[in-house]
Amino acid sequence: MSTLSSGQVKYVPELAEAREYANVLHLRGEAYEEQMWGWSVHYEPELIEESARFELPDENNGMKQERRRHFSPASFTVGESGIWFFSLLWENGRDAEPVEFLDVVPVEAANFDVASTAAVASS
Repeated sequence: MSTLSSGQVKYVPELAEAREYANVLHLRGEAYEEQMWGWSVHYEPELIEESARFELPDENNGMKQERRRHFSPASFTVGESGIWFFSLLWENGRDAEPVEFLDVVPVEAANFDVASTAAVASS
């Protein structure tokens, strides 16, 4: 656990715990933004638009509008980049395994006790 200057206590969960939470949100399929483990948690469901409007540069240094199919994958994020951050991105579709990203600051540079960060490294 870590207490920041704001007095807020942050806990680094095991990755299995964060994955489980992300999967529950993914099954619900609804946008979500709250605090969990003392960190900001965000979930955005997959978005598929058959005809989305885009503004694109044209050949005259202006802009033109086009309609195209648009896909935005479902995503889950928790933490703060540069301290501890974990994300899942379902970039291959809702039913495919998500791609994971983990950003962890070395223990010496962070204000976490060793037991909490070791749990992240061993997951």
